[in-house]
This record gives sequence, C-alpha cells and structure tokens, in this order.
Amino acid sequence: MSVIRKWNLNEAEGRYAKTGIVESVVDLHLGLKRTDGSKQAVGRFLLPLDALADSGFVTRRVGESQRVFDVQIYRALDGSYLLGVRQDETTRLTRYATPLR
Repeated sequence: MSVIRKWNLNEAEGRYAKTGIVESVVDLHLGLKRTDGSKQAVGRFLLPLDALADSGFVTRRVGESQRVFDVQIYRALDGSYLLGVRQDETTRLTRYATPLR
C-alpha cells in the first residue's frame, strides 16, 4: 500500500530531502516553491523505495527498530528532476511518473 505525500522543492535550494520514511511505496505529489513565493505543480510519481534502495538511489536503514528510507530529489539546471543519494548518481524522476488524480 502506498501513502500519498505532498512535498515542495524549494527553487532557491534546488534540493528536497526527506528522512525516516516508513512506507515502502510513496505516492508523491511534487511541487516547486518558486523564489517569488508562488507554487507550481511538478507532477505525481509512484516511488518503490525498496527497489530504489536496491539500485542505490535511496538510502535504506534501520531507525528506532524499524526499516526507514531517506529520499533526496534534485532540480537540475535544465529543469528536470532527479532522484538520488548523491547528486552525481541519480535517476530521472520522470521514470516513476503517474497521472495526477
């Protein structure tokens, strides 16, 4: 079962980090908070965190006696969105896109 999460990446920072996620699948509704304060919808993404951890794009660890995940999303200079533990080892977030509802 997936849980809906709404995250906003800050345009000025160019990165969003979320730690301690207990769900193994996240139904992510990603937005971008612009430097002028406005918000823009980026899209909806279904993130299979176990598979992404196996591929090295998400961190999986044991925290407080349960398995948790740490996720980082980057906004590239070309405006694309990337998922990865480190900015130099990422996968395109569009691979996990799903229609908004």
